[in-house]
Amino acid sequence: MKKIFLLTAAMLFSACLFAQGVTGRGASEDITDAETFEAEKTKTEIIIPKDFHSTDTSASVKIEYSPMYDEVRIYYECMYVTYDRGEAMNAVLECLDDFRVEHKYNVYRYLKDDKEKFFKDDRGRRKAQYNSYVKFYR
Repeated sequence: MKKIFLLTAAMLFSACLFAQGVTGRGASEDITDAETFEAEKTKTEIIIPKDFHSTDTSASVKIEYSPMYDEVRIYYECMYVTYDRGEAMNAVLECLDDFRVEHKYNVYRYLKDDKEKFFKDDRGRRKAQYNSYVKFYR
């Protein structure tokens, strides 16, 4: 009877030591994981494609990529006098397809309708901007 009691007490004692060791390691890892998650959650990469797929010389394309959510906002901007909605749409579609292949995604879908914006820049030049908001899936 004494041997069974000592054996049970030793097993409980070792189980308590093991549980404290796991809890101690897990708490510090949880803190670093939470910090990493917060840093990754707000991380946005700005990508300027090499090929804009546009004949307009005043055009530029900018991609804002959020890797945590696999979401992309893409902006096509050019001078107002040379703006053509069809050309802007085709350039955005081609850039999205290049991005999809480069980052190994299978498909994407639009999260919002495409938008057009007309404005004056800081130099007083009239500009047009066409943008899309999409989510990629693997």
